Amino acid sequence: MKLSYRNEKNARFISSYYNIPLENKDWFKVENSTDDESEILIYSYIGWPFNDSAEFVRAISSMKQKKILIRINSPGGDAFEANAMFNAIKDHPSKPTTRIESLAASAASYIALAGKEKQAYKNAMIMIHEPMSGMCGNQHEFREVADILAQINENMVDMYVDNSNLGKKEIREMLKAETWMNAKTAKEKGFIDTIIEAGKPVKAEFDLSIFANIPDELKSEQIPKTEPDIRSTEKLLRDVGGFSKNRAKAILARGWQAEGESYEEITDKINKITNLLRG
Repeated sequence: MKLSYRNEKNARFISSYYNIPLENKDWFKVENSTDDESEILIYSYIGWPFNDSAEFVRAISSMKQKKILIRINSPGGDAFEANAMFNAIKDHPSKPTTRIESLAASAASYIALAGKEKQAYKNAMIMIHEPMSGMCGNQHEFREVADILAQINENMVDMYVDNSNLGKKEIREMLKAETWMNAKTAKEKGFIDTIIEAGKPVKAEFDLSIFANIPDELKSEQIPKTEPDIRSTEKLLRDVGGFSKNRAKAILARGWQAEGESYEEITDKINKITNLLRG
């Protein structure tokens, strides 16, 4: 099935939003594949156009090796995409090992907990929180989305309970608080089995500003935000907002009221596209 939103323009918009070039395909790799062992790297964001669950499921389903190691360094992403990847790992006859190389936040924590053996480097971190969504709409649409998020949250509670040594009450509190755990704490709570002392893990190096309680040790690794130049901003207005070249230039030159467009009208257009991309 071909999904209409998966096109070049939307892929470029997401790439620009996360400041990750599409030409760099390092976020998903199958490495060191032999007759007995294989490794999968899941780096960067979970979900299309980066770590697509369909691509992952096809890759792991074709693996016949007895030992499969899944190496993770991700700030999270699409919960449904992560669910599909979680189930593929759980169902694989080889019972793969998962390893947190630096960060397994949000939806990426699903994948980390799917391994038969769950590992993490000593200075790695894992984060869990309640599901989030961005949208625009009326009161009825907001209530409907809130009900869906509540159902997703209950599924998350069950998944974390089944793959840790904690009960539902504590998991709900941790999700609500947005809880960050180092490897030692994660092991104590049953989120991982083994702490790896040796080796040189990678740095997280993601924009985590969407999260509320980023630990101090990760704040120093944040990618600095850069102000977009005029050319890239104009392109974004044309590609995402649907404005002509002249109208985009007018908006940049005279502000949001240019050509009769209000800030709310422009924001509404961009929000609708963003919500579509988030699925």
